[in-house]
Amino acid sequence: MRKLVHGGLVHRQDGTKAVFEKKDIIIRDNRIEKITDPVEVQPGEYDEVISAENAIVIPGMINAHIHTHCHFVKGAFDNLPLEVWMLYTKPYFSGRKETPEDVYIKTLFGCIELLKCGTTMIIDDVVHCPTFSEAHYDMVMKAYKTAGLRADVSVHLSNKPNYKTIPYLDAILDPEIRKQIEQSKIMPEAEILGYVEGLIKKYNTPDAVQRSVLSPSGPQRSTVKLMQGMRDLSEKYHIPTVSHVLETRVQRETGYLFYGRSLVQWMADNDLLYPNLNAIHTVWVDDRDIELLSKYHCKTVHNPASNLKLGSGIAPVAKLLKAGVEVGLGTDNTSCSDSLNLFESLKLSALLQKVQTPDYREWTGAQEALHMATYNGAACACLEKELGLLTEGRKADMTILDIDNERFLPHNNFVNQLVYCENGKSVRTVLIDGRTVVENGKITTFDEQEVINAFKEVSEKMKPQQSVAEKEALPLRKSYEDAYYRVMRTGNYL
Repeated sequence: MRKLVHGGLVHRQDGTKAVFEKKDIIIRDNRIEKITDPVEVQPGEYDEVISAENAIVIPGMINAHIHTHCHFVKGAFDNLPLEVWMLYTKPYFSGRKETPEDVYIKTLFGCIELLKCGTTMIIDDVVHCPTFSEAHYDMVMKAYKTAGLRADVSVHLSNKPNYKTIPYLDAILDPEIRKQIEQSKIMPEAEILGYVEGLIKKYNTPDAVQRSVLSPSGPQRSTVKLMQGMRDLSEKYHIPTVSHVLETRVQRETGYLFYGRSLVQWMADNDLLYPNLNAIHTVWVDDRDIELLSKYHCKTVHNPASNLKLGSGIAPVAKLLKAGVEVGLGTDNTSCSDSLNLFESLKLSALLQKVQTPDYREWTGAQEALHMATYNGAACACLEKELGLLTEGRKADMTILDIDNERFLPHNNFVNQLVYCENGKSVRTVLIDGRTVVENGKITTFDEQEVINAFKEVSEKMKPQQSVAEKEALPLRKSYEDAYYRVMRTGNYL
C-alpha cells in the first residue's frame, strides 16, 4: 500500500537542529519510501492521500518511560516522597486483584491520552499482579495491538525484600511485619530469566510492533545475578533493559551506606553498565557517574513531572547531554506525574535546566527537548536506525499537528512553539508503522467512548482495592517514614 502525506512542513534534522521544510512524504507499507518536494497528486496514484496542509509533520514521539499499571489510582496522591508513595500504589501484602480483562480495559484506556497527544511509541515498565501471570501480560500486549500503538512492555522485577532496599528500614521494621513479608516466595533467578526469555521468544518477531523487554527494578532492589542475566538477554536479543537508578536522595545515600560508593559506580564494578541499559531518572548522579554512563554508552530517561511531584529533584540533563549520554523523555507513572501527555514533559525538560546554572551558555532548551522525545527515545528502544527521524527507509511513525491555531500563530519558531505552546490539542493525524491510528483528532483503531464506559465500570469495581492498600500501608508507614528521615539526616538534606 502506498500513502502520500501531502502539503506539510516536514521535520528535518540539520546537524544538531530541527528545521521544517515544505515536503511530501511517500509511504510504502510501513516505511518511508521517499521524501520529495511537493508533488501534484494524480488520481489513483496513491491508495490514500493524507493532507498535511497548514500543519507540521514530526517524527513520532516516544514516551521512553511509563508505568501503566497505576491507571486506577491516577490523581490519588500528593505530597509523598517515592519511598512512602510506593506503599499506596497497590495493596502491599495482597497485591492488586485484577482479572486479565480488567488489565486489557485499563491499558486500552491509557492509549486514548497517548495517541491523541501524538505519542507513537512507549516503553511500558509494568508491575504485573500476579508478577508471573502470562495471561495478564498477554492482555497488555493485546490492548496495544488493538490500539496500534508501538510498545515495548516489560515485567517489572525486584527479587529482594523491600525492607532490604532502603537503609535503616531492616533495623526499624517490626519483626512480625518482617516475618509476614518473608512469607512471600521469591523465585530463583534462573526461573525468572527463563520466564522473561519465553515472553521475548513469543512476542519479538521480525518487524514486531509490540515487543517484550526487560526490567530489573533497580540496583538496590535486584540481585547481581538477576541483573547480569538481564544484561545477557538484552545483548542477545538487542532489546532495552529498564532500571531505576539514583532517582531520589535516599537512593543516593543507599549506594554509600550499602556499598561504599555511588550506585552507578557499584554497577560499573559489577559489569552492569552497557549500551542497552536505560538508567531511569538519574537525578542524583555526580560527575563521575556521568563519566561512567557515557563511557559505557548507557541511555538515561528524564521524567521531570514525576521527579517534581515526588520531590525527587531535577536531573542534570544538560550535563548528561554534554557528556554524550543519550537522554530520552518519559512521563512515568500515572499516579505520580499524573499524565501521559508527553508535551508536558517536553516543556518541563526545556525549562528546568535553565534554573540549574546562571550561565545561560550551558542551558538546554526546545531543540534538545524535541530531540530527546524523538531520536533519543528511539535510541532508548534500541531502534535508532528505525525510528526517531523522518528519513527514507525508516518506519513510518509520524504525527501531524495543525498550526492554524492559537498555539502556533504567529508562525515564529515551530520548534519553540511545539515545546513551549503545544499541549496536544493540535494533533490532527498520527501514523504508526504506516497505519493511520488518529485521524482528524479521532482514534481510528477502537471506539473511545466504549472504552471510557468500560473503564468507568472497572474502576468502580477497583475502588475498594485502594482502601485495602491504605489499610495494609498503615502498620508500615511509620517505619518507612523513620527510615526516610534518618537517611535525610545522614545525607545532611535536613
